[in-house]
Amino acid sequence: MILKNFWAHRRQNGFVFAEIALIAVLSFYLIDNITVWTYSNYFCHADGEFEKEHLLVGKTGRTTPLTDEDATTETEAYADTARLKPFEREALKVMSSLYAFRDEVRALPEVQSVCLTHHFVGDGQGQWNYHAVASEADTTKTCSAYTELFTLNQSYFETLGMTAVEGSPTVETLSAECPHDGVVITRSLAIQLFGTAEAVGRRMVEIEYKPGPDSRDVESVSHHTVFGVVEDVKPAPHERHYYVAFFPVASFADNTPRMLIRLKPEADAGEFIAKCAGAGPVPARATNGTYILAWLHTYNEFQASNDYLSDQYIIITLLGTLGLLFALNVVLGTLGTFWLQIRKRTEDIGIMRSFGAKRRHLFWMIWGEGALLTLLACIVGQLIWLQFAVNIGLADGSARAVSLRETDWVSTFWLHFLIVCAIQYLLLLAIVTLGMVVPTFRAMYKRPVEALHHE
Repeated sequence: MILKNFWAHRRQNGFVFAEIALIAVLSFYLIDNITVWTYSNYFCHADGEFEKEHLLVGKTGRTTPLTDEDATTETEAYADTARLKPFEREALKVMSSLYAFRDEVRALPEVQSVCLTHHFVGDGQGQWNYHAVASEADTTKTCSAYTELFTLNQSYFETLGMTAVEGSPTVETLSAECPHDGVVITRSLAIQLFGTAEAVGRRMVEIEYKPGPDSRDVESVSHHTVFGVVEDVKPAPHERHYYVAFFPVASFADNTPRMLIRLKPEADAGEFIAKCAGAGPVPARATNGTYILAWLHTYNEFQASNDYLSDQYIIITLLGTLGLLFALNVVLGTLGTFWLQIRKRTEDIGIMRSFGAKRRHLFWMIWGEGALLTLLACIVGQLIWLQFAVNIGLADGSARAVSLRETDWVSTFWLHFLIVCAIQYLLLLAIVTLGMVVPTFRAMYKRPVEALHHE
C-alpha cells in the first residue's frame, strides 16, 4: 500500500525527494563534524589521566630587563653541558634568578611540586599534524602521535601527576634522566607500536612530513629509544586519541616559561590563587624583585580558556552557528513542504475515511511513505558524498589524515560512514515526521464531507 501510494503521487514526491536529497548532501559534512567533535569531547576520557583539581598553571614574568649580572653560569637544567648546543648554553646563563624564584614557590607550605616548562599536555601547543611514529622493527605501520617537549630536571611528570606503568622507571626518573635521544610514550601508543605496554628499551622512529595538505613528502626521520611509558593522558580537549610522545629538551626557549604548580591534597586551589594575586606572597618573594607570576589559573580554567582562544573552538563555534541557521531553514522548509503536500491530499484522506479506513492505518501509511522518501533521498545524498570521499582517498586510507590506524570507530572509514549516515537519516526523519504530524491529524479528523469539499 505504501509503495502504491508512493508511486501514485510520484510527481509530488519528486519535488520533495529532490529537496531532501539536496539537504542530505549539504548537511552530511556538518553532521559528520559535529558527531566527531561531540564524541571526542564527551566520550573520550583516558582511564589513568592525572588529577587536575590541585594542578595550577601560571606564567612567569620579569619585572626588570636582563643585565650582565644575570649572565651567571647555571648548569642545573642539564648535567652534561658538553652535549648542549650553543644556544642552549647561552640560555642557561640567565636562568639562575628564575630557578631561585621556582625554589621559593616550591617552598610555600601549600605546594607539593613545581615545574617550569613551555609545553605541557593540554596547552594546545603540541604537534599533531605532519608527525608520525612507528616501531623501528616495522616502519610500514605508522600512526600519528601528539608530540610534546619537556624540560629535563624540572619535575615535569610528577608535577602533572602522571603515573608510570609497571616496568617503567618512576616519573621522577623520567623527568630527570631521560637521555637526549630518548622518548617517553603513553600506554596506548606503546601498545599500538609494539603490541605491549612493556616497551622500555625498544626503538621507535619519528617521521616528520613537510607541511601541506595531506603531504606525503618526508622532511626528516629520527630514531629514539623508549626510556619510559606513562599512563594515558588526553593531549587536548578536542582530541580523541591518547597517542602522546614526550621528547626531552635541555632548556627553555626563553626566560619566561610557564610554571606548573601541584598543590598538596589538603590545599585549596582558590585560596592559593587569591593569595598569589596582585601583591600577594608569591610576587613579594620573587628573587631580587626579578620574577613574578603574571597570572595563575587552575589547570581546568586554563584549558577552557586556551580552548576558547584556539582555532578548534572558533571552527566549532562557526560550524555551530551555520548549523543552527541551516537546521532552522531545513526544518521550516521541510515543515512547509509536507504541510502543503498533505493539504493537497486531504480529499484522498476523506475518501479513504468514507470507505472505513481507520485513522491509525492512514497515519502509518502516510508516515511510511515519508520515511521511504527520506531514506531514498538520504541514500542518494550519501552516495554523492561517498564519491567525494573515494576520490580524495578517505575510503581506502590513502589520505594520511585517516590512515593513522587509531583504535576507535572514527578511524574505520566504513563504520564511521555508516554511523554518520544513520544519524543523518534519523535526524531528517524526525524533521519529516514533525512536518507531517500536524497536517495529517488535521486532515484525518475532518469529517469526510468536509474533506471531500476541501479542494
